[in-house]
Amino acid sequence: MSVLQDKDRAALLNSVKETGVFVTCGTKTPNIMVTHWGTMGVLWGREVFILPIRSIKYSYKIVTDTGCFALNVPSSARDMRTEISLCDTMSGFKTNKFETLGLHPKRAKEIDSYIIGECGLIVECKVIATIPPENINCVIPDLFSNKTPHTLFVGEAVKSYRIK
Repeated sequence: MSVLQDKDRAALLNSVKETGVFVTCGTKTPNIMVTHWGTMGVLWGREVFILPIRSIKYSYKIVTDTGCFALNVPSSARDMRTEISLCDTMSGFKTNKFETLGLHPKRAKEIDSYIIGECGLIVECKVIATIPPENINCVIPDLFSNKTPHTLFVGEAVKSYRIK
């Protein structure tokens, strides 16, 4: 059974491609990151989002510790490109991004995380697999040169809903 409606899946993937999507994680020290990569699909009969995160990122530690994350897609009624761009430049180790960006955390419905109250579409995910970079056989030359490679978090979509 699919958690997302087709129009919501399309909105999520379009946002990833066009502007980026907010990813929230954690409750004790919640964080926001932005992803411009990722994909939605079916693995092991489950609807999943594959989220890449570098091990040097604050969100990496939180997602590893909690085993969950939420995708927060801005609604078409509110342009959040400025917040997405600013979020991309901040470190969760040093900054409370909710406060700095003027965003309002709300508790997620199914996972141990906060979500962004200003976003229109929320997809809550529980991590069901982690693929470390050493297990990724990349055939694109120099894709990871001079950069910390990404771990892929396979998150099962357990709840999807719209906020009005």
